Amino acid sequence: MMRLQFHKGMKVVAFSVLVTLALTSCRSGAEMSGAAEPIPTTDTTESVSSSPVATAQHYFDLLAAGDFDQAYEMWAPETPTRKGGRDLFESSMLAYQSFDGETLGDARVEGAAGTLYAEVPVQMSGARRGEPFTNAGSMTLQRCNDVPGCSEEDRRWRLRSIDIED
Repeated sequence: MMRLQFHKGMKVVAFSVLVTLALTSCRSGAEMSGAAEPIPTTDTTESVSSSPVATAQHYFDLLAAGDFDQAYEMWAPETPTRKGGRDLFESSMLAYQSFDGETLGDARVEGAAGTLYAEVPVQMSGARRGEPFTNAGSMTLQRCNDVPGCSEEDRRWRLRSIDIED
Protein backbone atom coordinates (compact mmCIF):
# COMPACT_ATOMS: atom_id res chain seq x y z
CA MET A 1 0.00 0.00 0.00
CA MET A 2 1.40 3.36 -1.00
CA ARG A 3 0.90 6.22 1.44
CA LEU A 4 0.91 9.75 0.06
CA GLN A 5 0.63 12.93 2.06
CA PHE A 6 0.34 16.40 0.57
CA HIS A 7 2.68 18.99 2.04
CA LYS A 8 3.58 22.39 0.57
CA GLY A 9 2.99 21.30 -3.02
CA MET A 10 5.08 18.19 -2.60
CA LYS A 11 3.99 14.60 -2.32
CA VAL A 12 5.65 12.82 0.55
CA VAL A 13 6.28 9.42 -0.86
CA ALA A 14 6.59 6.77 1.74
CA PHE A 15 8.99 3.92 1.55
CA SER A 16 7.12 1.75 -0.96
CA VAL A 17 7.09 4.30 -3.76
CA LEU A 18 10.79 5.07 -3.73
CA VAL A 19 11.70 1.51 -3.20
CA THR A 20 9.36 0.48 -5.95
CA LEU A 21 10.92 2.95 -8.32
CA ALA A 22 14.43 2.04 -7.44
CA LEU A 23 14.16 -1.70 -7.24
CA THR A 24 13.07 -2.29 -10.77
CA SER A 25 15.87 -0.32 -12.31
CA CYS A 26 15.93 -1.71 -15.82
CA ARG A 27 14.75 -5.17 -14.80
CA SER A 28 11.50 -6.94 -15.52
CA GLY A 29 9.44 -8.36 -12.68
CA ALA A 30 10.62 -11.87 -13.50
CA GLU A 31 14.27 -10.84 -13.43
CA MET A 32 13.86 -9.05 -10.12
CA SER A 33 12.84 -12.13 -8.20
CA GLY A 34 16.28 -13.69 -8.66
CA ALA A 35 19.39 -13.22 -6.57
CA ALA A 36 20.86 -9.75 -6.46
CA GLU A 37 24.34 -8.99 -7.69
CA PRO A 38 26.61 -7.57 -4.99
CA ILE A 39 27.42 -3.85 -5.07
CA PRO A 40 31.13 -2.98 -5.13
CA THR A 41 32.19 -1.77 -1.69
CA THR A 42 35.32 0.28 -2.34
CA ASP A 43 35.11 3.00 0.30
CA THR A 44 31.31 2.80 0.09
CA THR A 45 30.81 1.98 3.77
CA GLU A 46 32.82 4.95 5.00
CA SER A 47 31.29 7.49 2.63
CA VAL A 48 27.75 6.20 3.19
CA SER A 49 28.09 6.41 6.96
CA SER A 50 29.36 10.01 6.87
CA SER A 51 27.69 11.60 3.82
CA PRO A 52 23.94 11.96 3.27
CA VAL A 53 24.50 12.46 -0.48
CA ALA A 54 26.57 9.26 -0.72
CA THR A 55 23.92 7.45 1.32
CA ALA A 56 21.14 8.60 -1.03
CA GLN A 57 23.10 7.53 -4.12
CA HIS A 58 24.01 4.21 -2.53
CA TYR A 59 20.30 3.56 -1.91
CA PHE A 60 19.52 4.18 -5.59
CA ASP A 61 22.44 1.94 -6.60
CA LEU A 62 21.17 -0.88 -4.38
CA LEU A 63 17.72 -0.62 -5.93
CA ALA A 64 19.19 -0.61 -9.44
CA ALA A 65 21.12 -3.78 -8.60
CA GLY A 66 18.04 -5.47 -7.15
CA ASP A 67 19.54 -5.63 -3.65
CA PHE A 68 16.26 -4.99 -1.89
CA ASP A 69 17.33 -6.36 1.50
CA GLN A 70 20.13 -3.83 1.88
CA ALA A 71 17.99 -1.02 0.44
CA TYR A 72 15.22 -1.83 2.91
CA GLU A 73 17.68 -1.73 5.82
CA MET A 74 18.63 1.85 4.91
CA TRP A 75 15.20 3.14 6.03
CA ALA A 76 14.85 4.48 9.57
CA PRO A 77 13.02 1.98 11.83
CA GLU A 78 10.00 4.20 12.58
CA THR A 79 9.20 5.00 8.93
CA PRO A 80 6.12 3.61 7.13
CA THR A 81 8.45 1.77 4.75
CA ARG A 82 10.11 -0.21 7.54
CA LYS A 83 6.81 -0.74 9.33
CA GLY A 84 5.31 -2.15 6.11
CA GLY A 85 7.85 -4.97 6.10
CA ARG A 86 10.52 -6.30 3.80
CA ASP A 87 8.14 -8.38 1.64
CA LEU A 88 5.87 -5.42 0.86
CA PHE A 89 8.92 -3.31 0.05
CA GLU A 90 10.22 -5.86 -2.45
CA SER A 91 6.84 -6.66 -4.02
CA SER A 92 6.09 -2.95 -4.54
CA MET A 93 8.99 -2.77 -6.97
CA LEU A 94 7.45 -5.21 -9.43
CA ALA A 95 5.36 -2.46 -11.06
CA TYR A 96 8.54 -0.87 -12.45
CA GLN A 97 10.10 -2.04 -15.68
CA SER A 98 13.00 0.41 -15.38
CA PHE A 99 14.36 2.83 -12.80
CA ASP A 100 17.18 5.31 -12.47
CA GLY A 101 17.80 7.50 -9.45
CA GLU A 102 20.44 10.13 -8.93
CA THR A 103 21.39 12.84 -6.48
CA LEU A 104 21.42 16.37 -7.88
CA GLY A 105 23.54 18.38 -5.48
CA ASP A 106 24.68 19.01 -1.95
CA ALA A 107 22.64 18.19 1.13
CA ARG A 108 21.08 20.85 3.32
CA VAL A 109 21.69 19.70 6.92
CA GLU A 110 19.87 20.97 10.01
CA GLY A 111 19.95 19.82 13.62
CA ALA A 112 17.16 19.44 16.17
CA ALA A 113 17.19 17.91 19.66
CA GLY A 114 20.22 15.66 19.12
CA THR A 115 19.20 14.57 15.61
CA LEU A 116 20.55 15.76 12.27
CA TYR A 117 18.26 15.93 9.23
CA ALA A 118 19.60 16.20 5.69
CA GLU A 119 17.62 17.05 2.58
CA VAL A 120 19.24 15.80 -0.66
CA PRO A 121 17.90 16.86 -4.08
CA VAL A 122 17.11 13.79 -6.22
CA GLN A 123 15.66 12.81 -9.56
CA MET A 124 14.05 9.50 -10.46
CA SER A 125 13.04 8.28 -13.91
CA GLY A 126 12.04 5.08 -15.62
CA ALA A 127 8.87 3.20 -16.54
CA ARG A 128 6.06 2.13 -14.21
CA ARG A 129 3.34 -0.13 -15.56
CA GLY A 130 4.54 0.72 -19.05
CA GLU A 131 4.31 4.49 -18.52
CA PRO A 132 7.47 6.62 -18.53
CA PHE A 133 8.01 8.93 -15.57
CA THR A 134 10.48 11.54 -14.40
CA ASN A 135 10.18 13.06 -10.94
CA ALA A 136 12.43 15.49 -9.12
CA GLY A 137 12.26 16.15 -5.42
CA SER A 138 14.22 15.49 -2.27
CA MET A 139 15.20 12.64 -0.01
CA THR A 140 15.24 13.34 3.73
CA LEU A 141 17.73 11.41 5.83
CA GLN A 142 18.37 11.45 9.56
CA ARG A 143 21.02 10.41 12.04
CA CYS A 144 21.93 10.98 15.65
CA ASN A 145 24.11 14.04 16.18
CA ASP A 146 27.41 13.38 17.92
CA VAL A 147 25.98 13.47 21.45
CA PRO A 148 26.81 11.28 24.47
CA GLY A 149 25.14 7.89 24.25
CA CYS A 150 24.87 7.97 20.46
CA SER A 151 26.25 4.69 19.06
CA GLU A 152 28.21 4.33 15.84
CA GLU A 153 25.13 2.71 14.27
CA ASP A 154 22.97 5.66 15.37
CA ARG A 155 25.39 8.00 13.57
CA ARG A 156 24.73 6.33 10.20
CA TRP A 157 22.41 8.20 7.84
CA ARG A 158 18.98 6.54 7.44
CA LEU A 159 16.22 7.38 4.97
CA ARG A 160 13.26 9.20 6.48
CA SER A 161 11.17 10.10 3.40
CA ILE A 162 11.24 10.90 -0.28
CA ASP A 163 9.30 13.96 -1.43
CA ILE A 164 8.54 14.37 -5.13
CA GLU A 165 7.14 17.43 -6.86
CA ASP A 166 3.60 17.44 -8.23
